[in-house]
Amino acid sequence: MTSAVETLFQYLCPKSPVPRPPSDQEPETSDLVLHPSNQEPETSDLVLHPSNQKPETSNQELLGVDWNAVIDTAAHNSLEPLLFKRLKESGTRAYVPAGSWERLRQAYFSSAQKNLHLYRELRPVLRRLRDSGIPVIVLKGAFLAEAVYGDVALRPMCDVDLMVPKAELPKAQTILLDMGGVQKDPTGNEAFWREHHHPPPTYLRDLSIELHWTIADPTGPVKIDPAGLWYRAQRATIAGVELLALSPEDLLVHLCVHFGGEHHLNGLRSFCDITETIRLRGGDMDWQQVVDSTREWLAARYVGLTLHLARRLVGAGVPDDVLERLVPGGIDEHVLELARQLVLADTGYAPWSPVSGLVGARSFNDKTKLLWQRVFLSRDEMARVYPGSRESRFLCRYYALRVRDVIRNRGATVVKLARSPDFAESTTESAVVANWLRSG
Repeated sequence: MTSAVETLFQYLCPKSPVPRPPSDQEPETSDLVLHPSNQEPETSDLVLHPSNQKPETSNQELLGVDWNAVIDTAAHNSLEPLLFKRLKESGTRAYVPAGSWERLRQAYFSSAQKNLHLYRELRPVLRRLRDSGIPVIVLKGAFLAEAVYGDVALRPMCDVDLMVPKAELPKAQTILLDMGGVQKDPTGNEAFWREHHHPPPTYLRDLSIELHWTIADPTGPVKIDPAGLWYRAQRATIAGVELLALSPEDLLVHLCVHFGGEHHLNGLRSFCDITETIRLRGGDMDWQQVVDSTREWLAARYVGLTLHLARRLVGAGVPDDVLERLVPGGIDEHVLELARQLVLADTGYAPWSPVSGLVGARSFNDKTKLLWQRVFLSRDEMARVYPGSRESRFLCRYYALRVRDVIRNRGATVVKLARSPDFAESTTESAVVANWLRSG
C-alpha cells in the first residue's frame, strides 16, 4: 500500500501528465504566483503575477487517495503551498475534496503573505550590511524561495540564514543590534566559534536572523572550506538587493549535508529543495565540482546517500557516474533500504551516540573495538571532555572517571534496549545508517 509520504512525493515531483477529468469549473483567476518586481526596489515590493508554468505530473490512480493523510504529511513538512501549486498545474483539482483543496489554498496564500512580509523586513538589513562593506551570502530558504522556486509562496521559512566572513561577524552582529535586534544568548568568545558555525539568532522585528561564518559545525565530521565557498560564490538579487549566493554546486552539496548530516534524513522538504536546484541548473550543473567539493569536505557518504534517495524517491536528475564517484562500489542495499524506510516513516535516524554506534556494529569484533574507542578516548579527546586531564600526570584517574560517566549516562539506554525488542529494533536500524555515514 502506498504511504502518505510516497503519494505526496508523486505530486510534488511529477514525471508525466495526469489526464484532466471532465469539469465545468473555471480555473481560479485568483490563484497567482509570486515573482520579484522589475521596478526599482526603492519604490516597489514583490508583486503578484499570473502563472504560465505548466509542469508535468505523475500519471497515478487518483481515486481513493487519503487526502487528509497526504495533506497532514505536507503540513508537517511545510509543503502545503508546493502541493497546492503542483496539483493545480496538473489539473487534478477535481479529484481533491473541496475541504482539502481549500485547506491547501489557504496555506499557499498564507505562506505568500508571510514570506512577502519577511522579504520586506529583510531588505533594509541586506542593504545595511552591503553598504557597510560586509560581503553577504544568502543561504537556504531566503535564497531558495526567490531564486530557485521562483515563487516565494512555495518555500516557507522560519528564519533567515546569512553568511559573512568570520572576521566580519562582530561588525555584522553590531549592525543588527543597532537596527533594534535582540540576541537572547549573546556570545563572542573564540572557544564558542571553534565549535559552532553561527551564534544564537538575532531577533529583529519579525525576523529571526542567523549569521553564519561557515555552513557546518567545525567540530563535526564534515570539514567545510569557507574560502572556497566565497571564491565560487555568484551574484544574486534577493529582496531587491544585489549580493551573493552559493554557486549551484556548493548549494547542492550544502543541501545534502544539511539533510543527511545535521537533520539526520529528517524533513521531506529537503528533497524538493534538492530536486528544484538540480532542475533549475539543468545540464549546466558542474557535477565534477560537486564531487570535488564533497570529497574535499569529507562529506561523500552524506551527499552520496542523500542523492541516491533523492533519485530513487523523487526522480532527481542525478547521473549514474556521479553516484559512483561519490561512493565507489555503491551503497550497501541494506543501508539504502533502511535509509529509505526512515525517510518514508518521516523520522530520520537518531543522532549518532556511543550506544547506537555499538548497537549498529555488525560483528562482535566491531562492537568490541568501538566500545574500547568510545570509553578509552585519545589524549586529545580526553582533554576536550575533561580539560583537567590535559596537564595531569594521573591520566588513569580520568579514565576511571570516564568509565563511571559512560555507565551513568548510557546505562539507562542499555537497559531499555535489553527490555524492549521494538526499541532495540528501531535503534538498530537507525544505528546501521548512522554508523555507515560516519565510517566513510
